[in-house]
Amino acid sequence: MKSIFIFLLIVLIAFLTACSDLQEEPSRTDLSAAEKEEYPDQESWESTIIVSKEGKRVADVWANHIMVFNKKNQTLLKDSIHVDFYDRNGNHNSVLTANEGIVENNTRNLKAIGNVILVSDKGEVLETEELYWDNARQKIISEVPVKLMTKTDTLFGDSFISDPDLIHYEIRNTYGRSKRGIPLSK
Repeated sequence: MKSIFIFLLIVLIAFLTACSDLQEEPSRTDLSAAEKEEYPDQESWESTIIVSKEGKRVADVWANHIMVFNKKNQTLLKDSIHVDFYDRNGNHNSVLTANEGIVENNTRNLKAIGNVILVSDKGEVLETEELYWDNARQKIISEVPVKLMTKTDTLFGDSFISDPDLIHYEIRNTYGRSKRGIPLSK
């Protein structure tokens, strides 16, 4: 009987020492300050942000996943975004879609990233991989290759800058096709 007791005691000690080697995952309070910063201050899904300037609607920004980071002063838009833009009189003038985006909270600037398509209500279509909305200058800017399609032209270029209505625009290193008889060679 004494040998069974000693055997069980040895098994119990072996079991307890084996279990003591397991590492516990740290709780949220044990995380370092750098790790805590990665968590958003606010988070929402399938939500809309309304951007206004002087009481007038500038844009309705919809995203599948929105994360607000107060310390970084940024709002991340993930998993598909859709933005309706409005002119100075509050009339709808274009729609932007992209894979994701970043809004700078203090300036209300927007950077759209990945499969960016901007369609004006007049029918112009701009395609690029990155597009930036400069809210203070009221300009649409892309520093990467773009494709602009109008009723008469299909233009390609290295960069793009335009007013919000896509009326006055500049494309650098432009080439493409035009039904207006304008030579556009690279």
